[in-house]
This record gives sequence, structure tokens and C-alpha cells, in this order.
Amino acid sequence: MPGGNAGIGADGRGRLRVADEARGTPVSRDAAARPEPVTALLLLVVGGGLLIAALLRHTATFYLKPLLFQLSAAFLIAAAGFLAAWLTAWARARGTRERRVLDWESRRPLPKFAEQARRYAFAGVNRILAIDWRGDWLPVTTAVLLALVALFALYKGWRGDAALPAARLPWITGALVALAFPLLVLERRLTTLPTGRTGEGKSLTYLLRLVLFTLMGLALAHALRWFALPLPMAVEHAVILFNGLVALELALRGLAYLFMPLPPLAERRHATSLVASLLRLQRPSLVAIQASMSSQFGIDLGRSWALGYIRRALLPMLGALVAASWLLTGVTTLGPRERAVYEAFGTPLSVSHPGLHVYLPWPFGRLRPVEYGVVHEIPIAFLDEEVYGPAPPEKPAAPEVATIEGPQPDSADRLWEASRPTEASYLVASSQNGQENFEVINIDLRILYRIGLSDTAAMNDAYNLAAPDDVIRAAAGRMLARYFARYTPSAILGQNREAFIRNFQKELQARLRTLSDSIDILGVVIETIHPPAGAAEAYQQVQAAAIDAVTKVANAKGDAVRDVRQAEADAIQARDGATAQAAETIADAKVGTALFAGDVEAYRAGGAAFLFEKRLANLTSAITPETPLVILDSRIPATSLQMLQLRPPAAQPGGGGQ
Repeated sequence: MPGGNAGIGADGRGRLRVADEARGTPVSRDAAARPEPVTALLLLVVGGGLLIAALLRHTATFYLKPLLFQLSAAFLIAAAGFLAAWLTAWARARGTRERRVLDWESRRPLPKFAEQARRYAFAGVNRILAIDWRGDWLPVTTAVLLALVALFALYKGWRGDAALPAARLPWITGALVALAFPLLVLERRLTTLPTGRTGEGKSLTYLLRLVLFTLMGLALAHALRWFALPLPMAVEHAVILFNGLVALELALRGLAYLFMPLPPLAERRHATSLVASLLRLQRPSLVAIQASMSSQFGIDLGRSWALGYIRRALLPMLGALVAASWLLTGVTTLGPRERAVYEAFGTPLSVSHPGLHVYLPWPFGRLRPVEYGVVHEIPIAFLDEEVYGPAPPEKPAAPEVATIEGPQPDSADRLWEASRPTEASYLVASSQNGQENFEVINIDLRILYRIGLSDTAAMNDAYNLAAPDDVIRAAAGRMLARYFARYTPSAILGQNREAFIRNFQKELQARLRTLSDSIDILGVVIETIHPPAGAAEAYQQVQAAAIDAVTKVANAKGDAVRDVRQAEADAIQARDGATAQAAETIADAKVGTALFAGDVEAYRAGGAAFLFEKRLANLTSAITPETPLVILDSRIPATSLQMLQLRPPAAQPGGGGQ
């Protein structure tokens, strides 16, 4: 509402009233600065897409993860500036927002303490209602959040160490240069637009130049890596640091508004970056910096005696600092695992050991670092850089934590079905069906070595040996090829590993001594020896069939031996049983003969009495204790003869009987 404090009053119930507290003159939509929203959304979509692609665990983007993180950070920083400028321009075009105020004075009076509490509550609510969230804080929040996400992407890109394959480097370099062309056209178009159309035109131009600087810097780094030139990582780190400074500045500028009042809507510049403004073909203007400090913070740098003194003493201080820095190039401290060869005017003089050393400054004197006691482990494998890319840099082995219920660690993977890049393949002679043939054997062999601890070994390593890993791989590869050409797969898989390792280490050390007396072989580790992954299953089936056949033959032989032994045992038992039975029969016959002879003699002596007693004895033995016994007496009348009578009644006397 134009005009002072005219507004909608509150009725007796204390409803809302709208008061016009204008903080400036409304700006028409035609006169408002409007950065193109399509550019902002396009930068946001590209940056977000690159970040999502880098976060995905996909093999196609494994080697591209650091590059994707770095590119996404640059696009997100530019998107933060463009979105903040667009939202600010939209707020200017909208004009002044009407302010809603809660009226508490017209409400019913309350006790004193309750009235005071209500006053504070309504004051807080009115302060919250007075905030223009969409016009004031939405651009700030957008810029801060995108800047923080860009810092996260830069952190991930800095830590990434996946090396790109050599075959893909020219394609990536060309893609980066090609992507920079449309951005250059957009930057030139934005530069030519009038200030009233673009609002923060210069600041947005600097952000686009930041993206161009990132693309060209990364293209230069990959070109250096493609041509095997030095300093590719230094270029990448410089690009990351510059982007990080811009993102940090945008985030701090937005967070600073939490502790200071927002400037008027017409003077807000959320896309401004002092670091990004350095990307121009002219030196920074100290007058502009002084005017900015004077207008924003009220500090007049032109009248400061401290700055005047610094300006007068700047050149002498810089000269002294440069001289001191040059002299300090002749002072070096070597750690416990470091040593170096000292060169004076290009001539090696001595080997410096751990400690503080002072020598001639650069370029008259220099130290060539040499390892001291560092143990390396290298696999004897010849990787195809077209497929796998260059060998990854050696990193210290991290301790593997494995639980009983968790997955197995990588160091425990010994399955034949899996093929690893650290394995090497060799041809092995074999014989099948009476014909000579060749088979392939994969071996995962690792060499533990270090640079010799003597000064002579350090000298040889510094001047006579450029790539010890390559020398060891070449010597060990020739030895393995010669060894596998003399044996068959069965002999190799069933060999004595300890004897092979001992002889291999001794011969490898002797070969390296003839090349350079600077390498000490500490150990040889054979992880696995097996057929190729594609033939491992068939080979295991053949081995299982052979083992099954041997097992069946052994079981058949065991059964045959068991049957023979059982037959022999049965024969011996039958023979011994027959012998014992014959002896018992003869003994029984002899006993019967002796008893019969005794009975004959007794009969001759006793006659009928013997026969009677014999009958009684037989009767007694025939009657068991359970059989009832009936006693017959001679007094029993003849009409009631005994029930048991062994003699006929006519032969009995008048006496009793049984």
C-alpha cells in the first residue's frame, strides 16, 4: 500500500491487520534485472548429474570418479551463484512485500505478568512474520547449500586415486575441451548483455570462467598424463584448491548474514566472489577494494598508518624473505625411514642418513631421496594398460577386520573360479593321448624387496636403477617362464612350495646382483597356482574324477583283502573246531569204555544187586526235584499194589517193595 502507515486495523477480537512498512520503492518487472533461469537450472542439472554418477558404485565410472567429482563441484558452484542471483532478481521484480502485524493492544486486559508474557509472545511472532523468507533467505540458503555440496565433491575428488587407462586419456582430454566450447559461448554472450538485463553480470561471468578454468585445467592435467609429462597431479590439486576457495567464500558470505543485517534488496549480491574475480586479464584494483571496505564496513584504508608502513617496507621484507627462503633450501631434515644422496655441483659426494643436514642451497647442492628400510610388495603380473590401465600406486596395507558372520576378506579369496589382475598366465607342457600339448597355468606370485641398507646400495639405486619394480618383474617373469616350460600341470600343482620358493628367491637375488647391487629380496609369496578361471571348473571335475577313480580302486583292494582275511579266519576257525570236536569225541569214547569196563567188573562181582543198584541210580538221575516221589511199602496189600513197580509181581517175595 503506498503511503505511510495506512493499513487494515484490527477489530475487537484482535484479528490480523496489514500495515505497509515499505523498505524501498517497488521495482517493476520490466526494469528488474533477470539472470536467465535456464542457465541456472542447466548448470544445476549438469552438476547434480555428475555428482550422482560419481557416487554410484558402477564399474563404468570407477576410473572416472575423481574427475566427475571435480567437474560436479565447479558446475555446482556456478549453479549456486546463478540460482541466488535469479532468486534475488525475482524478489526485486516482485516488489515490496506487505507486512502482517498481530495487534495485541486491542485484546482484553490480563493480569500484569500475563500481559507481559503476551507482549513478548506477540513481539516474537511479529518479528517472524516480518521476515521475507522467499526474498531474503531463500537465495542465501540455496547458495550456502550448493557451496557445501561442492566442497564435499572437491574433498572426494582430492582423495580419489583411481588412475585412468592410457587409452582413454585422449578421449577424456578432447571431451573436456569440447565441453568448454559451449560454456565459452555462454560466457561471451553473458558478457555482452547489458547490466540491467543480467543484474550481477560480472559476478556470474566470473563463475562461468571458473567452470572454464576447471575444464581447461583438468584437460591440461590429463594431457600431461597422456604424454607422460610431470606435474599432472599438481595441476589437478591447484584446480581443486581454487574451486574450494570460491565455494568456501560463497558459503561464508551466506553464513555471515546470520550475524549481520541483510543489505537493502537493491544492493544484494549473493553471487559475488572475490576469489573468482581473479580470473580476468588485469590485476586486482586496490582502489575498488578500498571503496568496498569503506562502503560495507566503514574502514578507510587510505588513512591507516599501519598500511602505509607495510607499503613502504614491503619490498625490503619481500627481498629478505626471498633470500631466507633460498638459503633454507640448503637445510633438510630426514626422517627415520629416509636417506638421500648429496650432490654438490652435480657430483655425488656422500649419503646422508636420518637427521638434520645443512648443505649448499639450490641449485648448487641438492639431495636425491633414497628409501631406507621400506619394504615393498609387488605382484609379478604384466597388466594390459589398454584394459586395466596403469598399475595403481602402492599403498600401505590396511588391517582387514573380519568377523565370523561377515563376508570373507579379500586376502582370503583363493577360489579358482575368480581371476585377479595380479595373476600372470604361463604355458605349461603337457601330454594327452600320447601327443604333446600345452596348457595354461595362472600364478599369483608376489615379491617382497627393499633397497639395500648400505651406502653403496643407495648410490646404485639413485644412479643405476630407475624402476626397481620393472626390473624385478622382468627377471622374475623370465624365471617363471623357464620354470613352467619344464614341468607339467600335475607336477606344478603338486610341487613342494617351500623348496620352490627357497630356490626361486636365491636365483632371483643372484640375477639382480648382476644388474644392480641395490635390491634385497626379502621373500617370495605364492598366493595361488591354478588353471585359468574359465577352465578351473572343468579341471576340478577332471581332478575329482581321477580322485574318485583312485578312491574306488583303493576301496576295491581293501574289500578284496578284507574278504581274503575273513576266509582265512573262517578256515582256521573251522579247522580248530573240527580238531577240538574230534578230541572231545575220542575223550568221550575213552570215558565210555572205562565206565563200561567198570560196569562189567561190578556185574561180575555183584550180579543182580549191581543191576538193581544201577536201575536205582538211573531212576534217581531221571527224576528231577520237581517230579513227585511215591514211596511203596511191603505192608501194602496185594490188592493195592504200588503204582511204580520195576519187577513183575510174580517175582516179588512176600516182603515189601518199592
